[in-house]
Amino acid sequence: MDLTKAVNEILLKYVDDCEIALLGVEEAVANEAVKKLNATSPYNPKSKGHKGRHYNKDWYVDSKNKKHYNHYIIANRQYQLTHLLEKGHNIVSGGRVVGHSKAEPHIKAVEEWAKNEVVARAELYLGMHKKSDRQLVIKTGGGS
Repeated sequence: MDLTKAVNEILLKYVDDCEIALLGVEEAVANEAVKKLNATSPYNPKSKGHKGRHYNKDWYVDSKNKKHYNHYIIANRQYQLTHLLEKGHNIVSGGRVVGHSKAEPHIKAVEEWAKNEVVARAELYLGMHKKSDRQLVIKTGGGS
């Protein structure tokens, strides 16, 4: 029974370490992704946007606390524009299509970076803490 307790304690401590590491990594990557989106999003100096704000400065991180984990969502206050700018759209005037706005992809690259960065940082953090000073000592009852 002592071996089982010792293994369970070590595993529970490791799970706690993993959860703490992932929370920190996810929050840091989300905040950096917002900065990248602010820098790479299209900027139109003539357009004041919704309530006088510019699209490229309206990115933010929304943190949702779930029962067992945090959920980070990167969003824009002018959410209606995100799809239109990323994919392009027809320009309609008087019910007729009068032109087409070209796509300005800026979200997909940051999304891919964030996915890869979370995995890389989590592996780095957990790899550094893999060799800890906690060691399992097994004593056997054999004679010698």
